[in-house]
Amino acid sequence: MTVTLELPPDVEAAYLAEAQVRGLELADVMRERLVAARPSGPDPRESAEEWSRRFNAWVASHSDIKVVLPDEAMERESIYEGYGL
Repeated sequence: MTVTLELPPDVEAAYLAEAQVRGLELADVMRERLVAARPSGPDPRESAEEWSRRFNAWVASHSDIKVVLPDEAMERESIYEGYGL
């Protein structure tokens, strides 16, 4: 697919300089940036096992976050308080 971008001159110059320093074409640098910035949804080429492994690693990376709620916080009356239910 071909896409035409109109960039501010300073942004274009920065990408051109990066491409030159790295010995790449400008299109290659832009492609890298776009792929890196894509949404992090599931990759259709990724197996369910690999996705599960990455997800579990992400969950484990948040294991130091502790939220302790009193038992009353999970009671129906507490959740729907003020709604007349």
